[in-house]
Amino acid sequence: MRSLIPLFVAVAVLRCAHAPEAPPAAPVSAAPEWPEAQPPELRLPKSVQPTRYALDLTLLPAEPTFSGSVAIDVDVRESVRQIWLHGQDLEITQARVETNGRTLDARPVTASEGRLGLLLPEAVAPGKARIHLSFTGQVDRERSQGLYAVEEGGEPYLYTFFEPVDARRAFPCFDEPGFKVPWTLRITAKEEHVALANHPIVSREKLEGGLARVTFAESKPMPSYLVAFVVGPFDIVEAGTAGRNAAPLRFIVPRGRGAETAYAASVTPRIVSLIEDYFDMTYPYEKLDVAVVPRYWGTMEHPGLVALGQPLTLIRPGEETLARRRWYVNIANHELGHYWFGNIVTCNWWDDIWLNESLTSWLDRKTVERFDPSWEFALEQHTQSALFALDTDSLAASLPVRKPANTHDEVLGAFDNGTTYAKGSAIIDMFESWLGEERMRELLRGHIRKNAWGTTTADDFASTLSAAAGPEVARAFRSFIDQPGAPRITAELQCQPGAPAKLKLAQERYVPAGSTVSAAQTWSVPVCVRAGTGKASERACTLLTEATGELALPNTRCPAWVLLNAGGTGYYRAGYTREQLDRVAAAPKGALTVRERMMLLSDMEASANRGDLPLGDALRHVPSTAKDDHRIIVQSGARLLYAVDEERLSTDERARFRAWVATLYGPRAKALGWEPRPGDDDAVKSSRPRLLALAALQGQDPALVREANRLVKAWLVDRKAVHPEAVSLALTVAARNGDKAFFDTLLARARATEDRTERSRVFGTLGGFRDPALMREALALVVGNEFDVRDTRPILMGAFTKAETRALAWAFYQEHFDALASRMRSDEVASLIGLTGTLCSEQSANEVEAFLTPRIAKLDNASHALATTLESIRLCGASARLNEQSVRDFLKKVR
Repeated sequence: MRSLIPLFVAVAVLRCAHAPEAPPAAPVSAAPEWPEAQPPELRLPKSVQPTRYALDLTLLPAEPTFSGSVAIDVDVRESVRQIWLHGQDLEITQARVETNGRTLDARPVTASEGRLGLLLPEAVAPGKARIHLSFTGQVDRERSQGLYAVEEGGEPYLYTFFEPVDARRAFPCFDEPGFKVPWTLRITAKEEHVALANHPIVSREKLEGGLARVTFAESKPMPSYLVAFVVGPFDIVEAGTAGRNAAPLRFIVPRGRGAETAYAASVTPRIVSLIEDYFDMTYPYEKLDVAVVPRYWGTMEHPGLVALGQPLTLIRPGEETLARRRWYVNIANHELGHYWFGNIVTCNWWDDIWLNESLTSWLDRKTVERFDPSWEFALEQHTQSALFALDTDSLAASLPVRKPANTHDEVLGAFDNGTTYAKGSAIIDMFESWLGEERMRELLRGHIRKNAWGTTTADDFASTLSAAAGPEVARAFRSFIDQPGAPRITAELQCQPGAPAKLKLAQERYVPAGSTVSAAQTWSVPVCVRAGTGKASERACTLLTEATGELALPNTRCPAWVLLNAGGTGYYRAGYTREQLDRVAAAPKGALTVRERMMLLSDMEASANRGDLPLGDALRHVPSTAKDDHRIIVQSGARLLYAVDEERLSTDERARFRAWVATLYGPRAKALGWEPRPGDDDAVKSSRPRLLALAALQGQDPALVREANRLVKAWLVDRKAVHPEAVSLALTVAARNGDKAFFDTLLARARATEDRTERSRVFGTLGGFRDPALMREALALVVGNEFDVRDTRPILMGAFTKAETRALAWAFYQEHFDALASRMRSDEVASLIGLTGTLCSEQSANEVEAFLTPRIAKLDNASHALATTLESIRLCGASARLNEQSVRDFLKKVR
């Protein structure tokens, strides 16, 4: 065409030279004057709000790109010359706005963090309008974010993961949780492919070129982060129905994997029923498709298309171990619980994501406990969550449950495991104990019904709490949600002849040794105590609203012991004097509940970290816990062992410590054996791996290590030769002293298997080797091109967790951090930074700070991760220095 242009122009000129004079030309319309782009700092302005979406996508999994269009009905609330929404890494090929019967072409502009602006040639007046956008985008194949592809068996499959701010990577939208409206989706895909979304298919029409257009029913109101779809050569496994309305239940799996959904299919209907029963509300969607996504990451509560990872959901027949069964039930329960806490009622902004996550984490305990009471899930989950949260809250860098979300990084950091999930759920536990179980359930049912299909805030929840339980309780609850840290409660027992005994209470913030945070902080704390003599005791409670207060005990007799956290549900550290601790620890067997004893052991550890109780003295209580009948007490006592910094011990001291641990746990572990026996119940199956791990890994018991090696050799020849319950731990133990031949055998298995979950287990085992040469070879796999870094990360994690390989891991980390971080999502980068938290000295903290500080400015969600990690390293070092001599003194006395 270029060669024709000069000729065309010449002919035109010649004609004009001989033509009669032309009449005057009509005026040419002036080019529109576009307004200057004024992107919002973070949150979108309220001047234009979506009311409905119609999204049309063409999705071909083998292609590197995708295309689509979206029509967004909006409510224009004030006259505007520019409309701001979101669209990240998308090319906008057409943009126009329909308003008042006219169509205006818009000029798209972009700003950082996915902000997309539409500049308008003239003002759009208040009223109804419709935005039309056509676009193309890139399919992610490295980070599992936005619209992403993963290959299975040589064929690519498409999935979505949008929370919190990645829907904008797949289509233009108002990508904030407060914009909760109906969606209609239409997908064009290969005719032979499965295409599914949140709601049922209403039509499927055949197109030219081997394509089909699939249209889905309009959704119930939902924010952009909950939109979901999958496309690919999936198998669909029909699994009956779920819920009171008999919603069809199906599992959407990669081709050929359907048989592995048998356990999940058998229990999912019961999970749905238990959640329905808690809320006394019917399952809210027309169907329940379970999209079995490639990895655990990607698990998500999409309405009608819940995503659950392959490691959770796909279990080979005959390999339904207790750990796998519990894991599936727990996580499936959590994601489906979000259908109420998150989908029916959604947080209005990310500062209140705790309303989704804290409440659902707490709900898990209720429904999973009812699923199988023998698991004692509520007790164990409280143990893990409360202690994890209290550990997190010991940091000056700890954030409140309700976090500020005023920057892009703060939005990404809102999903903090220690506070958003664990602390929030522990606080709800405490207030349920204060109010009563039935009262709390009615309160939460009222919260859901009042706000159904809308959004809510912390203020809304506090209002509900105030109406149901009174303003004082609402204020107390907010005092825990809105500020970081955890209280430390102390008590002085005062007994006067002829008068009721009383406690003089005091509160401050719990601050471990080496911390820079002030202890001058108060809460409105529901404090409950138990005071007793022998096995007899009485409970007394008060709401401690000031720094000090008094609590009258119900008996005039002076008690022999006082437990400062009755029921073990109080979210606070109990600070005992030596005498108080000795008295309550000497209470007769059965005087304290399992949860109370667990919290008491945790308070001992906290006292050691503060310097109130030498760790060596706390270790004196471990032998009695090792003999306890209850596995939670065994595990809680063992936490004190992990507080010992073995790197500070001499070779002889380390050997003495490990031999002592083996003596404590070895006899019971050997009596149980590595493999289950006929008649073993789930309680025994839960105890076995804990005792074996303590004796064989920490204690390095030679007989148990030899037996682990024997089992692994048999399993490598025939996987059916060893019971599945024993395999994972036996592999871990065998790797500790594994040789080159064992390493090569494992690596060959990783290369041979197409089962990603099996491969990840192998990589986790490779991360357990202690031989430096083998660990270097294993770490090379993390940065190589043979395997996906999302699968090989357990190798690096394993290297950091062992004293023998930690220095090697740190050197590797520094050499390859930039390359690894460039291939990860923001949440994965935060975890990568957190790996260095296993280090434990001021020198290590200085090295980490010097290395990472120049890098975090270039990474999303990294600054807080680094602050938390550096503080963890320094506090660990301070505690280790403080307790080093007491541990040495203790080891001199052990037999």
